[in-house]
Amino acid sequence: MNRIESIDDPRVAPYRAMKERTARGESIFVAEGVLLAERLLQSRFETESVFASDSFAAKIAPLVADRTPLYVASEAMLQQIVGFPFHRGVLALGRRGRPPVVEELIGGAEAESSLSLIVCPHVNQSENLGLIFRTAAAFGIDGVLLGAATADPFSRRCLRLSMGGVLTTPFAVSADLPHDLRRLRDQWGVDLVATVLDDRAEPLGDFAWKPRTALLLGNEFEGLPADCLQCCDRRVTIPMRPGTDSLNVGVAAGIFIYQWRESQESRV
Repeated sequence: MNRIESIDDPRVAPYRAMKERTARGESIFVAEGVLLAERLLQSRFETESVFASDSFAAKIAPLVADRTPLYVASEAMLQQIVGFPFHRGVLALGRRGRPPVVEELIGGAEAESSLSLIVCPHVNQSENLGLIFRTAAAFGIDGVLLGAATADPFSRRCLRLSMGGVLTTPFAVSADLPHDLRRLRDQWGVDLVATVLDDRAEPLGDFAWKPRTALLLGNEFEGLPADCLQCCDRRVTIPMRPGTDSLNVGVAAGIFIYQWRESQESRV
């Protein structure tokens, strides 16, 4: 354990004033709490360091072992460095690495093998994106493809709401999503399914899922962009009572994904 006695200690500079800045555009991200720190340590991402208060140091030390530096400070010092009252006791600094591309998301999957993808063209609220990742991880979705306008999956709020799903579910960010969607369809034989609020769409309960499917989730206020909708083979909707507003996209994602996976299990 490495003792931190000063707010100006350069070893913990990446943890300083976290509330006043975002890590978007940086090569690092911060995971909060024992659970996320543990999942970061076990993930494919490099952990640069762990920072704990005195009361949490003994709990996190066996998980850290000799993998990475463990910095320890008083709770008052930790809060002073972080810049707000922090009660989770542990922070971990991860490195984003090189952003994966869509080919890596597909991996070595052969054309006849099953494939499940979630596509988020512009889910711009970190909480909703975190819920989508959490659900994707819970039901074994193969990967998530994000549009350039989507929230940062490494934001502290998204990581926290995902319960580490961002760290365990493969994902890629597309600079040209319509182009990559057409590639998924034409090159890899993926059925592109748009989720919409439209009575003319196929109702979820009757929907026949194909083995290789990418499910597109839109912004809850604006839906899916027109250029992404045009790429889709089919449209599916959750039937609701007339006059009901659209569901929160994080909630809707859970309903779609559960029904999708249940239909696959029933065919096995």
